[in-house]
Amino acid sequence: MPDGDQLDGLRPLLEAADGILGYEPNSPEHGFADRCWVLHTLRVDGRRVRWAEALAGAGRRLADWPFTLSYLTVDRERVPLAGEVEYPELGAPDRDCLARLVEVLARHSADGPGTACCFASAAIEAVGEPVAAHRGRLDGAPAHHDARPQGRQFPAHWWPADRSWFVLTNWDLSATEVFGPSALIADLLADAELEAVRHPGIAQTPDGVARWPE
Repeated sequence: MPDGDQLDGLRPLLEAADGILGYEPNSPEHGFADRCWVLHTLRVDGRRVRWAEALAGAGRRLADWPFTLSYLTVDRERVPLAGEVEYPELGAPDRDCLARLVEVLARHSADGPGTACCFASAAIEAVGEPVAAHRGRLDGAPAHHDARPQGRQFPAHWWPADRSWFVLTNWDLSATEVFGPSALIADLLADAELEAVRHPGIAQTPDGVARWPE
């Protein structure tokens, strides 16, 4: 998109200094009633394994992890898994996770799968350059994920033109944060094909090295 496109009013926020890794809409004035995290897919020996199952096998609970949801949450030294492990994608949802997330979002969007959306990259991918962004349909997200235009990861931020929901994947996290109406978040939390959880937001996590409490 050209520099003059305000991206439904979000461009100034995405270009702000505190939005380099990913802009998180925490202020009440943003108007989102609820939020949750969608965990990226974890596989062992080719089989999808829920994070909760993997952690339980190592005597851990996600509720005890106070930090952001990165690969460190299922770190192989603290959460040993037997078998060939495919760890969750960093910085972007894997394709299966993304495709299902799009299906759920479509049910809560004005024009369903054809809802007009913006997709914008995190500034860390090209600090000092204009935010790389484009407009498209919601159901075009999986194809954009596959194409990885300009060699970039799937955009950190995406939202519909009416700003009824907002999706963020921070640069080095293994989960995607979704903000929106209560019905959308309830739908995500109940979805059998996604592993959606409630967990503190990025701004709410403590400082220091992320590690399991002993």
